[in-house]
Amino acid sequence: MCNMAAYAGRKAAAPILFRMLESQEALGGGHYNGIATIHEGKIHMIKCIGSTAELLRRYPEVLELPGTVGIAHSRTPGIDSDEWAQPFFAHDEQVIYCANGAAGRFKDTDYNTAYEQDKADGIRYRTLIDKPAASYPVMNDGCCVHSSEVVANLLRRTQKEGKLLRRAMGEACFNLKSEIAALALAVAEPDTVSAIRINQPLMWGRKEDGFYLATSAFALENENINWINPVPAASVMTMGRDKIEFEAHDTYMPWFAGSNPLSAVNAKLDEMLDSGKDFCVNDFCEAAAACWPEDKMAVANMVVYEYLREKSHSGLIESFVVDTPGSGAGLTAPQRRYRRPQA
Repeated sequence: MCNMAAYAGRKAAAPILFRMLESQEALGGGHYNGIATIHEGKIHMIKCIGSTAELLRRYPEVLELPGTVGIAHSRTPGIDSDEWAQPFFAHDEQVIYCANGAAGRFKDTDYNTAYEQDKADGIRYRTLIDKPAASYPVMNDGCCVHSSEVVANLLRRTQKEGKLLRRAMGEACFNLKSEIAALALAVAEPDTVSAIRINQPLMWGRKEDGFYLATSAFALENENINWINPVPAASVMTMGRDKIEFEAHDTYMPWFAGSNPLSAVNAKLDEMLDSGKDFCVNDFCEAAAACWPEDKMAVANMVVYEYLREKSHSGLIESFVVDTPGSGAGLTAPQRRYRRPQA
């Protein structure tokens, strides 16, 4: 599972975003990393294939990106290309967007209408490849692009109509449904981060210097934030340095269960750990998702993150990081694994 972070406050955003990525990437990302900030009417972005250590090695200036508002992303395995790292610019670089999640039950979502409109407008896709790529939409012309780049361009088209970016995100996720959480910046809204959460994890926190967002509360705790809250499921939001606003996004309401099967999830994860084996976060997420009714969207990943956080704090589990094969030649990606404490 990918991991994201965002900040809107009074301090330089880039070092904060880098730290939040670094603290989360081993939970499921680490194959690509990217940071974007906004300052003086321009979005500044650096990204590459590889871990946060690789990002810093190749681009030490990433910590000096200007501005006090920004977003960041660390993603799962994929194509050997810097262009497939997130965030993704819209074609004119006035909007930038990143997402965590997958199509899920909406695997039949058709991206061709938006893609063909972009082609007709002369828009060039940076992620365009001339062959299929697993889990990504194949267009009518046989090419493949990253679905989030399609969304970035759709956001820009909708936002140019005068809509707030958070509402443009809601409209885009109505037209191109998926099981995600996502972040975005727009030059037209330079002091804020916009976001949407369907069912994937997204937590917010507050300190005296501003507001923070992260996929996992682990990242917020590492920033010494004590006031940590979940972003409501099926909602859009805008986050500034002094204010955070939420609106319901009713499109997805019918796919949510009335209550979450927390007891079943906890029992399943306890059983896994009691086996004496060690597991990565994705192992836990797959097991937890099976506890939801088949006709409903699971919010399993957030439940898993909070389970691991509570068990870690209580000393009932321990974790360690191993290097796994990365998505580029000669690269590795960190993976955190959990187990019962060893004697």
